[in-house]
Amino acid sequence: MKEKDTISIVKQALDDEISSLVHFRDKLDPSVKDCIDLILNSNGKVIVTGVGKSGDIAKKISHTLSSTGTSAYFLHPTDASHGDSGIVGPDDVVLAIGKSGESEELNYILPTLRKIGAKIVGITANAKSKLASLSDVVIITPVLKEACPLDLAPTSSTTIALVLGDAIAVALMELKNFQANDFALYHPAGRLGKRLSLYLSDVMRKGERNASISLDANLETILKEITEKGIGATGVVDADSKLVGLITDYDIRKYLTKNTLLPTVTAKEMMNANPNSFRPDEKAYDVLIKMEGRERPISVAPVVDEKGLFVGMISLHDLLQKGL
Repeated sequence: MKEKDTISIVKQALDDEISSLVHFRDKLDPSVKDCIDLILNSNGKVIVTGVGKSGDIAKKISHTLSSTGTSAYFLHPTDASHGDSGIVGPDDVVLAIGKSGESEELNYILPTLRKIGAKIVGITANAKSKLASLSDVVIITPVLKEACPLDLAPTSSTTIALVLGDAIAVALMELKNFQANDFALYHPAGRLGKRLSLYLSDVMRKGERNASISLDANLETILKEITEKGIGATGVVDADSKLVGLITDYDIRKYLTKNTLLPTVTAKEMMNANPNSFRPDEKAYDVLIKMEGRERPISVAPVVDEKGLFVGMISLHDLLQKGL
């Protein structure tokens, strides 16, 4: 088959799904609001269930809800028939997904879930289905045409269910005023979560790992501290542990170009007295951008608290190692 024919087939499939989505949006069932109100006013969780491809969509919707501030779980109808319905509580809302609304496995468990006290939201393309009759709220999801050339395989219908689930999750996020920091709380290991939740205090080298010397430290002490702490720099502090300067490998080389490097040279003579510094409560990702975004990027910087005390050191390498 020629490449253009293949591309034409792909475009037609996309057009079929897009057309069905636009039709669904234009004919959006107002019961969507009733579903969202049920969830908002519930003291329980959301249980999402479905069979086959609808079950796969249900899993994704449950994960999206959970990660955006609405406690949700996927429940397989077969497992529910064999004891897992015990996860459902009287304050829960069940999202039951089925295009035809006639899946025996799905419809079999709904009376039990209703007896438990849960509210049922049926998501189906068939308003006269058994699923619809067993539901407290019914959201009709009309499908113009499946993208499948036989109009049989769930394609447009599963896309509509997926997009509806996303839209419900987004609406709940906005109505609950779910913020970026809340998102980070649920995604601590992901890159976005790290960028939102990691602070310098979580990443910086502190305590015994922090390189620090006094103003009168000699050359041997300076080189030893930089070498042992392995960060390519050392902070210089006064008698009150306040930062008064920074010595990096670059500062040593710069000093050498203008002076004879004697063993008696002190930190005060060699240091940069006005180094860029950061606060421990700054977000690590923001600091990374600042360090890299300078005309001359810096690879290491001291961290000082609100009193000017030298509390740690941060390096570009440490930030990048965190996956920011």
